[in-house]
Amino acid sequence: MSALTLLTDLYRYMGWADALMLTTVMENPEAAKDELVLAKLRHLHATQRIFLDVWNDRPIDPKAADKLDLPALAVFAREVHDSAMQFLTSQTSKTLQTPVKLPWSKTASEKLGFEVAEHTLADTLVQVSSHSCYHRGQISARLRELGIDPPMIDYIAWTWRHKPEASWPGGDQGEKLGKAE
Repeated sequence: MSALTLLTDLYRYMGWADALMLTTVMENPEAAKDELVLAKLRHLHATQRIFLDVWNDRPIDPKAADKLDLPALAVFAREVHDSAMQFLTSQTSKTLQTPVKLPWSKTASEKLGFEVAEHTLADTLVQVSSHSCYHRGQISARLRELGIDPPMIDYIAWTWRHKPEASWPGGDQGEKLGKAE
């Protein structure tokens, strides 16, 4: 399996898990009004958007999702995911090795006390996926605190389900980008 195929699967999984988490939250009124859940969802999807904007050499807006209510956030998340899949499917093994300059690298170096290493497009693609997974885990923990069973969103659960496409809340699945042949 090539790195590009693996990353495409990882992003298809990420969309499925994000959509399932958003659906679960939207279907549970207590979760839907919980500020901790909403803050994590906003941060998760804003970060995905920020990296997408970096990859596409567009201005970033760290506050893009700050004021979105849950239905608007679901639309935002789906648009970001669809755009990320379009971006990913336009890449090659060679472009995955292209160095990426993150605007916050200097700040990170100062905060960490060392010069951060150069990172590639592939490195940042993996970062977005792992960062998203981390925050979905936090949201799952918060749902348990609220007495709500979180969805089973492990990568292996997606694989067991035969790698389905995301089913976004509030609409059909739309165009299937990056679907395995």
